[in-house]
Amino acid sequence: MYSPEEEIRLLNMRRSWHQGRRSSSTFSLLGHEEEPELFPEKSVHNSFDLSVNNYAEKTSEFPPILNQLEELEAPDFEECVNENEVTTILDASKLGDIPAKYVIQHLAQHQFPVAGVYVDQRILPGFKYSVLPLCNNTQKTKPLFNGKALTLKSIGRGYARRFTFEDGVIPNIKERCFWSDNNPGGYAFELKAVSVGDKFTIYDANHEPQGFLEVTNVNEKQLEIDGGINKKGIEKKVKVKMTVTVELYDDISQSLPITGVAVYAKKFNEKCAKVTKVLNVNIKNHRYYLIPGVKKNSRWIKVNGSEINDVPTKYTIKGIEQHELPAVGTYVDPRILPGFVYKVRPINSKRTLFNGQPLKLTSIGQGYAKRFTFESNSKLENDNFFWSDNNLEGYAFETRAVYDQTRFNIICNDRIIGEARVFRSDLPQLEHETNRILVENGKTVFVKHVHVNLLCHVKLDIKNSGSVDESLMKVYGLAILRKSGEDRVAKLEKIDNVALDSQINLLFAHANAQLTFVPIA
Repeated sequence: MYSPEEEIRLLNMRRSWHQGRRSSSTFSLLGHEEEPELFPEKSVHNSFDLSVNNYAEKTSEFPPILNQLEELEAPDFEECVNENEVTTILDASKLGDIPAKYVIQHLAQHQFPVAGVYVDQRILPGFKYSVLPLCNNTQKTKPLFNGKALTLKSIGRGYARRFTFEDGVIPNIKERCFWSDNNPGGYAFELKAVSVGDKFTIYDANHEPQGFLEVTNVNEKQLEIDGGINKKGIEKKVKVKMTVTVELYDDISQSLPITGVAVYAKKFNEKCAKVTKVLNVNIKNHRYYLIPGVKKNSRWIKVNGSEINDVPTKYTIKGIEQHELPAVGTYVDPRILPGFVYKVRPINSKRTLFNGQPLKLTSIGQGYAKRFTFESNSKLENDNFFWSDNNLEGYAFETRAVYDQTRFNIICNDRIIGEARVFRSDLPQLEHETNRILVENGKTVFVKHVHVNLLCHVKLDIKNSGSVDESLMKVYGLAILRKSGEDRVAKLEKIDNVALDSQINLLFAHANAQLTFVPIA
């Protein structure tokens, strides 16, 4: 304990230290005469009750956090982001801290203030924030960390609180921390629950998946409307407004603006908060909710036999992926054709038939249940067949155009500039389209265009110097398959519109030169 003389000396030191700060912020300490408020309470238009969340001390890992939380009514989104009102008075004594008052400006209602000893109680470690220094004039300030939102790791104790953020991959930034009194005008923290690039699965009121979406743009003003503690951890509800690319199972992909309430939660045994769901999402006048991630096995499509001039049976196929073609009961996708090579799996299983080998389809039988027969090494007994109704869930066919060890000449401007050999071709190959062409002799030719993603050994001699370097790189392109009436199996003509996952690809792009892979016979 301090003696009375030491307490007076300590109080005078604090008063002297704060004299230089009164030009930018106003504060008062108990025990001496308070200065008059610069702005009466009636003039504070942008004041919102910062004490509605009564935090209780729960753990030493966090600052005081929510224990008993009153119900918060979600304010209107447009009103919450109104930044015309620029003055806010902060009183640290209401937070049970040193009784200091601060006047800060240009604080929007979706932002959380920090100034001196005052730290808004909604700012918690484990959640992601962007930070903007505030000033007491109309001059704009640059946000910290190049405007990137980072996860808050810890809040220090003491008079000036140190805010430490996660180590992110941000160039030219040596420190990811600052103290609450570094900036006389204070700081504004903005909660960031949803980011560009986040993907979600769309669910309806019956908890059935209806499609996917990807976030392409997010309104910077994400408003926290509720928060509290439950048995698992801390949970915040954040109102978000964003633009997304929506792909419903029974509709085409399109870009739409949506709003919703993101549930942003952090478990006690985890370091970072995660969005667990987004509620109250309206898409095309239907109410949905979103779950993070893309669950491929939940994708479904509807097929109708009458559309292919067959028995008018209807099926709903669940679990088929985007690159696969369906066959179930009487229905066979018209893109499944004899003479082409396919991988086949039962839709309710991840294991493919025929030990995972892609095989050429030799015939499709007639009748109610179609018999699919594939090539076999045995000329006496062919066991590589099944009927379309053997599995109630149906079958998924994946078109295969390119295989391991296939060799190509690399063509650019009608000149061979290198060779490529396929090292791996196990990634999905997506069929883009199938065309049926009638030739002069009345015969039919089928042409398929298939997107491929390969890993190849590539040798290039761009300067025609004879010096060739070999490297392993990813190759993307559009494979063209052709099958005429005389052909027993479709032939790979070429891979068009080739792109290399290398800086070398920039040279061809700047020269407007297109690469083509032509198979070596």
